[in-house]
Amino acid sequence: MGDAVLMTPALAALRAGLPSSELCLVLDQELVDLFEDHPLVDRVLPLGGRAIDKMALAGSLRREGFDAVINFHGGPTSAWLTAASGAPVRVGRDTYRFQFLYTVRAPRPQEVFSDPSAIHTVHAQASLVAALGLPVRDLSLQLRVPHGARERLTKRLEALGASSANYAVLQPTASFATKQWSEHRFVDLIQRLRKQTGLSFVVSLPAWSRLADSFSSEFPVLSGLTSSELVALMDGARLYVGNDSGPMHVAAAVGTPVVGIFGSSDPKRWHPWRVPHRTLRVGLDCSPCHGKWCANPKQLACLTELSVESVLEAAHSLLSEQTLLAHSAEAR
Repeated sequence: MGDAVLMTPALAALRAGLPSSELCLVLDQELVDLFEDHPLVDRVLPLGGRAIDKMALAGSLRREGFDAVINFHGGPTSAWLTAASGAPVRVGRDTYRFQFLYTVRAPRPQEVFSDPSAIHTVHAQASLVAALGLPVRDLSLQLRVPHGARERLTKRLEALGASSANYAVLQPTASFATKQWSEHRFVDLIQRLRKQTGLSFVVSLPAWSRLADSFSSEFPVLSGLTSSELVALMDGARLYVGNDSGPMHVAAAVGTPVVGIFGSSDPKRWHPWRVPHRTLRVGLDCSPCHGKWCANPKQLACLTELSVESVLEAAHSLLSEQTLLAHSAEAR
């Protein structure tokens, strides 16, 4: 999900540079509605999880006869689908595996943009478009609440007895255990934040998570939201608190302030983009890392050594900053 959100500036550059072209996205099935009614995308082609689904998609891509394919992901499945498309122009990065598959290989984003600080994933995604000679003028994330998603979300919140206004979102999950702060600390954190600020909290969990019981006795838990409903949830929130994850980038894309907790991942490459935020991490020599497992003898020290107090302080700081900005805007 995060990769899809962070490539929207690249899609905007494609749309601006090739206004008469049809732009199609290949996305995992569960992410398809993230781009429902999106002006940057003409069609979304779903990628199912079974081998037969991938074979069917490869055949469909071949029959479509695309003029160009850009591999924004770089993994083996996306590389195989890029090759299977048979497109005469196939764009990848010069750090990808199977480089022989690509007719255009983008150099590092620092070279593309002539900027040594251009190391965020947004820069990396946009560099693939720039490698085609198309200008990339705006690196803003572009995400909107799909039609009907807000109404569906409101019904789910009402069913839980939760307010659809003046709430904050807690996202306690992540793609790897090395990115996931303890749920017990999250419970302690939002109990204290609720008492000190009066904010209500909504806990957002993916369908596969087993953490609901840790929160549901005190806080409303929304489990298994669709991608479009998640956009609506983040769009209505005053604050996001949680791990570095796809939902964190959704929150940033719709302008919601973010308190982001980083374990194994690199905040220089993955920090919330162009939104008021606080990123928290423990400065260890072994972090950031690949994240698939922890090699530190003090297992997951990048997470266990991050205190509730430090996250609480960051949340208060960000909320105070937003209050001051709101008062300043009213005064004008």
